[in-house]
Amino acid sequence: MNYEKYLYIDYENVQDVQTDAISQDMKVMIVVGVNQSKVPLQLVQQTQPFGEGVQWVQVGGQGRDALDFFIAYYIGRDVCLRPDKEYLIYSKDAGYDPLIDHLTKEQIKIKRIVSFQELMPRIESVIDWSLLDKTIQNLTKVASNKRPKKRHTLTKHVAALFPSKPIEEIEGLIEQLFIDKHVYEQSGLVRYDLEKKPVNGKKKK
Repeated sequence: MNYEKYLYIDYENVQDVQTDAISQDMKVMIVVGVNQSKVPLQLVQQTQPFGEGVQWVQVGGQGRDALDFFIAYYIGRDVCLRPDKEYLIYSKDAGYDPLIDHLTKEQIKIKRIVSFQELMPRIESVIDWSLLDKTIQNLTKVASNKRPKKRHTLTKHVAALFPSKPIEEIEGLIEQLFIDKHVYEQSGLVRYDLEKKPVNGKKKK
């Protein structure tokens, strides 16, 4: 099969693999850590129809960001063999970005995605952009050393802002924050870049 896109999933960082976003021209490698002995059976069954198009790889090595090095190796190997293809890394960890910047300067088509929504652009967004604006405004007013440092505490913080909203909508807001690069993960902690970023296609003033 002549694949046009190669997707590498950092399964230690993200587990929400959505198989309906995987296209037939995409080769997917799901990289699993040595201590991740339990993978949902339903997810494995959903990937089976893709055959060789979806590959599960368990690697050795322990410690934070251990999978980054393995994924960097697989990308380097594949780029050398197929420099004209498109490469995607699915991870909320910004630690991959220096590698991506370097490969981009080498004219390699590569980027990091933080949500499978980015692979499904035709799906109409259900985000309430006014709530997203209010969330960003709130986080901007919080002192940088007081902002939530983990995704689950960030979710609790945003949920407290909108107590009448269901958790699914809150999680959607969090996901959009990552997609817009207002927040990102680095060394296991949530980091913030709230200034002058696009919000619903517009720049903050």
